Amino acid sequence: MVPVRALLAATLVWAAIAVPARAEVPDALDRATVSVGGFYPVVDARLSADGPEVAGSDIDFQRDLGLDKHRTLTNVRLDLLLFDSQGFSIGGYQYSKASGATLARDIHFAGNDYEVDAFVRAGLRLDTWNAAWHWWFPVDEADVFGVGLGAVYYDLRGSVEGSVTVNGSTATARGSAQGDAIAPLLTLGWRHAFTPNFRGYAEFAGVRKPSGTLTGHLLNGTLGMEYYPWQNLGLALEYSANDLDLKADKESWVGRARIRFHGPAAFVRLRF
Repeated sequence: MVPVRALLAATLVWAAIAVPARAEVPDALDRATVSVGGFYPVVDARLSADGPEVAGSDIDFQRDLGLDKHRTLTNVRLDLLLFDSQGFSIGGYQYSKASGATLARDIHFAGNDYEVDAFVRAGLRLDTWNAAWHWWFPVDEADVFGVGLGAVYYDLRGSVEGSVTVNGSTATARGSAQGDAIAPLLTLGWRHAFTPNFRGYAEFAGVRKPSGTLTGHLLNGTLGMEYYPWQNLGLALEYSANDLDLKADKESWVGRARIRFHGPAAFVRLRF
């Protein structure tokens, strides 16, 4: 994860440059904002990975492998506004979870067969970072509408290790699947200022990668409110829903991941 300290330093430098033009910024926007907080989603994860000549089956990482549906994700974001109507944003998070479980059914993963009652340890990690350039269009004194273009990087890794039965003999084995890619990002946003210190916002972001060794889509929708009891320090509450569907086609294996996560998030925000 990008250190929060580095984001704060970048914001302070930008604030020193941008403060003289603060009056030209719509009430729904800020010159520079750093958001640091936590996202507490319910996660539904299914992942399959098999050799090219082996018919596999999907694995539900919660149901089959004992991963908890809930996980708090640290989330950080930096927003900078340029020329009063254009801006740049970068942010991301990492989902990582590992757990052990005794299987209730046979599963096949990455060329290995794990039979019922076998004890396994499972791990799942998703890193995603996005950066976009935004154009903001004032609708009236309190509302702005935005369109953004950028890129998103995502890295997905899943693993299962434990006892495995091969030709009637039991041994330990480990199977893993990993894929990463950079894809173009389109964002749409709306912001409304009830007052200069109390605002609402909605955002939608979509990624689709139709070609390459890793293909699929990543969609995100967010609805939130922010309040600044102090001039430069405030709080934000939001609800976010995400849908990720990826397919990896490598030389040694073919895999597919379907991960959906949705839930509330809370942030501390520093603005200039």
